[in-house]
Amino acid sequence: MAVYAHRYLYGRQEEVYVFEEKESCVLLGKHLGKKTCLSMDHVLDAWDLEDGVVTESLGDGFFLFSFGSKSDMIKAWSRGTVYGEGECLLVRKWCRGLQLDIKIMSYVQVWIQLPDLDLDLDGRGREEAVHIIASSAGEPIAVDFSGGGDVIRVCIEVDVNQPLVSGVEVDDGDGGFWQSFRYEVSGFCFDCGRLDHKREHCPQSHHPRRRNRGSTLNTSTYGIHNLAPRREEQYKRQAPVHYFSWHRPAAGWVKLNFDGSFKGRTGRAGGGGVLRGSDGSFIAAFAAPLETSSALMAEIGALQNGLRLALKLNVKRISIEGDSKITVEMLTGKREPKGEEESSVMSYTRHLLEGFEETTARHEFREANRSADHLANMAAEAADASMEWHHHPPHSLLPFLLHDQLSMVVPRLIL
Repeated sequence: MAVYAHRYLYGRQEEVYVFEEKESCVLLGKHLGKKTCLSMDHVLDAWDLEDGVVTESLGDGFFLFSFGSKSDMIKAWSRGTVYGEGECLLVRKWCRGLQLDIKIMSYVQVWIQLPDLDLDLDGRGREEAVHIIASSAGEPIAVDFSGGGDVIRVCIEVDVNQPLVSGVEVDDGDGGFWQSFRYEVSGFCFDCGRLDHKREHCPQSHHPRRRNRGSTLNTSTYGIHNLAPRREEQYKRQAPVHYFSWHRPAAGWVKLNFDGSFKGRTGRAGGGGVLRGSDGSFIAAFAAPLETSSALMAEIGALQNGLRLALKLNVKRISIEGDSKITVEMLTGKREPKGEEESSVMSYTRHLLEGFEETTARHEFREANRSADHLANMAAEAADASMEWHHHPPHSLLPFLLHDQLSMVVPRLIL
């Protein structure tokens, strides 16, 4: 589309003829405020461009900004909303076919941190991997590696009407790892993930409202990130994103989520699990250290502890879920145990199943098993004592139970 527009560059204005904007270097803006026109000088001061920008008024306060270079566009885009005296300019990425409505301006630019992300990559491969991981939270705009290896920052564009993503499970072909996101924003609810209110005012929160506590955000509720080596060739193709969530068992059934953990650095192992009813209500949970040096034996030990706890509570119909595919396949007979140790422990596990009227077992990814994963890590870090909770779960488990009760989805990247 050919239009007449005005080029603004360091305070100078001149009429130019624009034949067709490059879509990759164009932003859409919406001017809000008491003033009837956009104060372009103030916007230019905020953007600090090097190659200038062509602006086109679309009416009703909407503008197209065509930048002289992609670096200038990214600089303006990552800068986000520009505020002035009694006015502001909202910006978002432009694409053909957008209907000019204030509803499409619900996108904001925020910075997120990817703590402790240890990428064994250099140069472009490293940046592409960060883009893939951050894209599960929003559209990546810019990456900041200036913090060294401790913290990688990414500017993303997100829809404020949708819950923010707390993290992503990355399947790197070597066991996978959980990468948490830390949002550099205030007014962010860490219960439901929305930007328009804080945790103490969340209508979905089970936490008592806490007033006058300041605006400090505690991002530690998003759990533990487990690091694993990565290989550059795995990032050369686009990674599909799958979404998972916990689901309640059928009426009359109780669901057991179990998980085992073995810490190679400390040599400690533990298993945990949680029992919940058909309405998602908490029944019981456990976290117990285990005497083993095998991750698989830790998984099986956690399953056995969960079955014994369910039998003690007179559960008749049990639905079993765990993120160890090998354990579930051996339990259901789809995989044969290897060696005498595996055969012996699986024989005892199947014997425990005979105490129930009906049983089902299925493999679930870690995203739908986060409550048990939290308990397993708690058990592996405990000294020696086993812990059980009935009717009232431990405080640290509450965010995970709430996440499951609301069936909130967690994305998983398949690399």
